[in-house]
Amino acid sequence: MRIVLPKLRKGSRRYPIKRDEHGRSARQRTFESFDDGKRPGEVARMVGVSPRTACRYYADWKKLPQNLELHYRMIKTARKSNREFSKETIESLSAYLEMSEEEVKERLEKPWGLKQLLMGKWPNHRQEREQSEAELRLRAALRFINFMQSGGVPPEKIVDQLLKMKT
Repeated sequence: MRIVLPKLRKGSRRYPIKRDEHGRSARQRTFESFDDGKRPGEVARMVGVSPRTACRYYADWKKLPQNLELHYRMIKTARKSNREFSKETIESLSAYLEMSEEEVKERLEKPWGLKQLLMGKWPNHRQEREQSEAELRLRAALRFINFMQSGGVPPEKIVDQLLKMKT
């Protein structure tokens, strides 16, 4: 006898998400454990997922920025508790990304907007526009200065080197 499962709509779940007493899903708990330096085998036993699922979560976790869940929770809490923080953040994001404040607000209101921002999935108009030759030379000079300063080279020698490079 063959068991036929009902067809699911695309994107629908077969089983409900199981959450712990703090409201965190198994995926969230595994990601937090990976942030703490644990390996998939340890996490599978600790959280109660299969080793295969833990390995799949580990591969997903490696694609994300470090400590994403922690940063996400901190920013979300600060945003809810302090309206001034939220207003200043929107203004600075708008200036940095060269977007209108309305567009930034609209993107942040979406369910995954803040996480997408932290993951670098928002368009960055600064990077998308073409840079002039002068901007490229300036960036190269600034990188050179930072490199020389980190090596302990005095500012006078850095200026001399830059002048030699100019000619």
